[in-house]
Amino acid sequence: MRKTDSKAKRSILTVFVVVVIVAIVLLYCIGPMAYVFADTRNGVDMWASGAAIYIDESNSFVWDYNGEKQYDVDSLTILLTCLIAAEQLNMDDAVTVSSSAINADDTSSWLKEGEETTVDALMHLALMRANNAAARQLAILTAESEEDFVKLMNERALEIGCTKAEFYDATGHRTGANKASAKDMCLIVEAALNNETVGGILGEKSYQMDATNMNEAKKLTTSNRLMKGGSYTNYEGKTINVDVDPDCYAGLQSKRTTERTVAFAATRINGISVIAVTLNDYDGYDFDDLGKLFKHAGNMVQPYKALEKDTMFEQKAKVNNGAVTKVSGMAGDDGYVNLLEGASASLILVEPEYFEDLTAPVAKGDVIGEAVIYLADVPVTTVDIVAAESVKEGWIFSRIGIPNIVALIIMIVLGVILIAVIVLGSIVRTKKARARAKRQARIKEIALKQLEQEQSARERDWPY
Repeated sequence: MRKTDSKAKRSILTVFVVVVIVAIVLLYCIGPMAYVFADTRNGVDMWASGAAIYIDESNSFVWDYNGEKQYDVDSLTILLTCLIAAEQLNMDDAVTVSSSAINADDTSSWLKEGEETTVDALMHLALMRANNAAARQLAILTAESEEDFVKLMNERALEIGCTKAEFYDATGHRTGANKASAKDMCLIVEAALNNETVGGILGEKSYQMDATNMNEAKKLTTSNRLMKGGSYTNYEGKTINVDVDPDCYAGLQSKRTTERTVAFAATRINGISVIAVTLNDYDGYDFDDLGKLFKHAGNMVQPYKALEKDTMFEQKAKVNNGAVTKVSGMAGDDGYVNLLEGASASLILVEPEYFEDLTAPVAKGDVIGEAVIYLADVPVTTVDIVAAESVKEGWIFSRIGIPNIVALIIMIVLGVILIAVIVLGSIVRTKKARARAKRQARIKEIALKQLEQEQSARERDWPY
């Protein structure tokens, strides 16, 4: 009986060990395929370890999963690098790639030591293809060394509002050094998109890179698959199809390891700008996760039309050197804000802000300022203000702020005054001439009488 019990126990133990070994092997083998078992994380079926959804207009996070936990952000670091570089460098400046910018780990042939290019080309290469050498060169151009540039990165991250961000190099590519939370990265993405240069490049689907002294001309395409769509092969050799999101206007993806990725994308949901970030995701499934995040955001975004297109503003814009001194402005587009649940529309305020250097001629439809939409006294978005009518260049008097109509009235008044002066002068001169003639006639008459008296006296020989 004991032998039977012993055998049974050994059998159970053997089965348990085999199950454990098989489980370990399966976990090891299908670990990269874990997306199959993706969990519902705060209402979203996804596999990214950390993620967040941010609404630009209301400056608020509407969803996150491990949103404040630090993760390796890898080449999303480049967003901060390019933002700082764009704020300090001239895009047209010529650049010679230095040896310090080329790292032994950089396998791309896009840049070579001694290659002559421009800041603009480097910026496109860094932002569209997450190119490390380009980002490193931008850092060196900005602060003379990557070490000094890192100081600027951490200072800028604090200014943006990041609380978990730590940067130790300008690229972050597979170093594991640069860390931040998904919420931190949303704030960095927002700042980058609000920069005219960086935001513009992130929104481009393609860019023609000119030939250099070491490379032929090449065409860059965005790494944001939600913008360009299509199919590609991931690290498993599996074909991944990604549908285009017609409202997606920016994005960047980078592989943290062979299989793991970091990514962000920005789209518009009913006019509201939505930013999503995924950290420690799987190659091929990151953009699927981003799409799910946008779909989830659509359930939480409550767009409120704070401003309707063609709305006229009571306040007018001042025009320099114009036929008139002011021009009416109207909203160039609809303006939406994300009105959170429970918030009142009475918290919304729209204020027009016109360009101070607006100079004639101004054509109807020209952008002459922007309408700032405030939510609870916080500016959340802007809408272009366009001219409601054309303004021609004014006469010479417009240089001192006198419009044509006023100048015309002044000239008419001055003309009337001049004519009146001439007529009055003529009348005065005529009266004076008549008075003088009368005086002369009187004097002549008196003189004649006196002569007659004298003549009469002489004739009668009257003594005096």
